[in-house]
Amino acid sequence: MNEATNEATKLFSAVAASYARHRITYPAAFFEAFLGHLASNPLVWDCGCGSGQAAIDLATAGARVIATDASAAQLSAARPHPQIRYQLAEACSSGLDNASVDGVLVAAAVHWFAGDAFNTEVRRVCKSGAVVAWIGYLPFRLADPRLQSALDTFHSVTLAPWWPAERRWVEQSYAGLAFPAEEWPFPAGLWIERHWTLAELIAHIGTWSAVQRSREAGSDPLPNLQAELESLWPEMGQAALLVRWPFIGRWGQL
Repeated sequence: MNEATNEATKLFSAVAASYARHRITYPAAFFEAFLGHLASNPLVWDCGCGSGQAAIDLATAGARVIATDASAAQLSAARPHPQIRYQLAEACSSGLDNASVDGVLVAAAVHWFAGDAFNTEVRRVCKSGAVVAWIGYLPFRLADPRLQSALDTFHSVTLAPWWPAERRWVEQSYAGLAFPAEEWPFPAGLWIERHWTLAELIAHIGTWSAVQRSREAGSDPLPNLQAELESLWPEMGQAALLVRWPFIGRWGQL
């Protein structure tokens, strides 16, 4: 396990239950498009599955899924599904058979283990013509400029010392990482949307790697953020506001 993957495993194992409850899911239209490129009843490897959000979406859309993660705590928090087999494994040594999967999906995780070793593993386990997709999202947006400004400052200033170096790949929509397949243009115009109260938003922010790193160093940044936002949020935080994330990624075919 490389250093970045080891850190990610520790960080997200520590908040596994919260991660399972408060991490977001992805646009259904993307999964329909992804599976539309595969044969019927496909087998998909969901690598770095965490607590299974994307695996559930894949299974619901009709795929059989092998969902792997290096964190036993994350897997223990995943929701069972008859078409999903959860398996403890590192990204670069999946334990899957040669030429066994029709597709590979990595949701909000590839920045922790991208590189030659992972790409070699992807090519080993994929059938000819398999589709590979790395998906994720950029920082969320709210309509109220005062709330957005406060949250931007928290993300980019307060948490600046605590973001892992790998985070830059997400903010670049994974550009610059070696991709293992012939790349296609990624679907444009897709968003992730939720209507959340302040408490729900704060719970989600609590799953961020930078927040967890700050806490491990002895400083929890969330109480001050929540206090600041309560004075700006309608109904002292009780109103449900629209929160939107730009959906990003890369995909293509082997």
